Amino acid sequence: MKFKKSRSSGALVHDHYQSNFVVGPDRRAELARFVNQTHKGMRHKFKPAHSSNSEDSLTWSCFDRLKCISAELRAAALASLWELTFDDPMPKDFTAGEIEIGKSFGKRGADTEVDASIESDSVLLFIEAKLYQPIKMGGGDRSHDQLAHKIRVGLREAQHLGKAFYLVVLDIAPVESLRTIKPRASLKDAETITGGGFGNKWLTAYWFSRYKGGSSVTPLKNVIADIPGADAKLMARSMGWLTWSDLFKIVLRASVAL
Repeated sequence: MKFKKSRSSGALVHDHYQSNFVVGPDRRAELARFVNQTHKGMRHKFKPAHSSNSEDSLTWSCFDRLKCISAELRAAALASLWELTFDDPMPKDFTAGEIEIGKSFGKRGADTEVDASIESDSVLLFIEAKLYQPIKMGGGDRSHDQLAHKIRVGLREAQHLGKAFYLVVLDIAPVESLRTIKPRASLKDAETITGGGFGNKWLTAYWFSRYKGGSSVTPLKNVIADIPGADAKLMARSMGWLTWSDLFKIVLRASVAL
């Protein structure tokens, strides 16, 4: 294993991307396919995959591991994921759902690549994974922030499939903790931020909280107003937050039980 430390980010940059992933038996070919996939003719994952700051590295390592364990252990892991993320009862067939990593959904031009997704007969669940960067202020059509774009694409896809849609934000800390980075941030603050970096991690928590809402779901209603039959209150209940530390424990429990 060889790597060097980035002077700008502090990340460890590996000579070989395989050293930056947890690769199960006979999964090297699948990892190579994932890392070398192209978007608009470019291998957009290859270079970042060498960095210890890579969201793709952690996402693939965790969810590919869950894909490779027995159906019984995977079902227990997915049940834990649901319990830690949502207040509503878990759909009965959720734990039998198929896990995909980096799958694209939606129509061309308004599509999105989902970090991880879980799909059963009745459920479509998107997982938006963030590590040290906040959400981007613009989706595939550049008219919505990244979170809103995922919601819109997911709702449309779920409607087409006749399934219930859920969205999970996977981040480094609880939403309440990230909000304390800039506790009195206004809507104007959130709309005018253009840069990334850890100092703007509050952005993901801000938009998640705004769309999830409390007594009002008006911001979310505005985001999905043009989607026939979309219910903002139902969508708000279908949004959940999970931390990397909780996901790591889910995966480790499943692995130890082998």
